[in-house]
Amino acid sequence: MRIIRPIFATGLLVISSSLIAADMLPLKQGIYVPLATACKGAPNSEIVNYWGGRSSIGASQAECTIKKLAKKGNVFTLTDQCKDIQSGDMIVGGPTVVKVSSPTSFSMAGVNYRYCGTKVRF
Repeated sequence: MRIIRPIFATGLLVISSSLIAADMLPLKQGIYVPLATACKGAPNSEIVNYWGGRSSIGASQAECTIKKLAKKGNVFTLTDQCKDIQSGDMIVGGPTVVKVSSPTSFSMAGVNYRYCGTKVRF
């Protein structure tokens, strides 16, 4: 019985860690740009990113965390909290609506985005 308990507890830990680490949005992790923008040489002002887990869709100079998420079909309404990477200041924003078309494309604020990989290309 002593051997079974640690194994069982370890199994629960692995399962709960997997649930916590699950991506909140069905998108591939990495860099996205508007459809008409080339991945190589895309300006920072047009780059957004998604890094999975509880991270939200952030701008090139912000780290965002999903605080609340609602889903209806392939439309996600998320409330996030963002922090400016350089200053550390909190960035205030309202709910964001993201329509996911596929794991590598979505639309947000009237802009269609596509996946460009995990690194910015210069």
